[in-house]
Amino acid sequence: MKNLVLIINEKNSYGRHLGATLLSVLKNSKENWNVNIIYENLSLETKSKLSEMIKSYGSKINYIEMDKEILKKFKVGKGTHLSSIVFARLFIPEFLKQEERALYLDCDVVVLKPLEELYNMDLQEKSIGVVLDGKKDQKSSLSRLNLNLDRTYFNAGVMVMDLKKLRENSKFLKTIDYCLNPDRELQLNEQDALNIIFENDYMTNNVVWNYTHGNSEENSYTENEIGIVHFTGDIKPWDCRSYSPYKHLYWKYLNETPWKGFEEENKTLKNILKRELVKFKLKTRKIRYALKGKK
Repeated sequence: MKNLVLIINEKNSYGRHLGATLLSVLKNSKENWNVNIIYENLSLETKSKLSEMIKSYGSKINYIEMDKEILKKFKVGKGTHLSSIVFARLFIPEFLKQEERALYLDCDVVVLKPLEELYNMDLQEKSIGVVLDGKKDQKSSLSRLNLNLDRTYFNAGVMVMDLKKLRENSKFLKTIDYCLNPDRELQLNEQDALNIIFENDYMTNNVVWNYTHGNSEENSYTENEIGIVHFTGDIKPWDCRSYSPYKHLYWKYLNETPWKGFEEENKTLKNILKRELVKFKLKTRKIRYALKGKK
């Protein structure tokens, strides 16, 4: 079986969001998966729902509890919606010691195509396979980290990992050490550190395999062409304020899980009006870009 890894701290109802992500994987896969859930907090009820759901698809699930005392050592970037559980992905090569490859996914993604193609990507001797952020986001992150703007910057929410190579070169361990340095200011946590430590040691894939908001602004792939939608940022598709054109996909899969029946969070008339105004501005901006490109 192929190895899939997700991480979770169940605070803020992330159990059901993980459920939607996992179901989107299972429903669109051609093969069975060995699913590994690395968690800080995860209720017995959520474990039971996830285990029951995955059983009907012939896959296996393994729960790995992350040491809370280790997580306390990490400093989370200021002003982000993230928690220290994000650093757990740096321990994946050690948790899966007998495995040679794994695919990591954030649990704010929806999978639309079979992941086998992504999992089997040719890494060309590189340690990890990733998708680059949008050009505007890359420039912003490189400037923030005082890195050469000729470099590229990737999003760590979807990663194919050569676990054997990572254990040999200890680059995840080096990334952990980098993150633990009290003098480091890493706004995007381990993602910033990974981009620094893995310079020239990652293979990039098409943006359709990690279609973030930034990538969607700069590309125009149809829903049928996208492999993974990634809801980056602090406003997620379960929030009324989200203006993502793909939020319906999250609700589609959530309503097929044991968590069906939930409604949008923060649903007020004020938030609805704000959302529609943002959508209108984005639409007109895209039209202006298109017209400018035709000149």
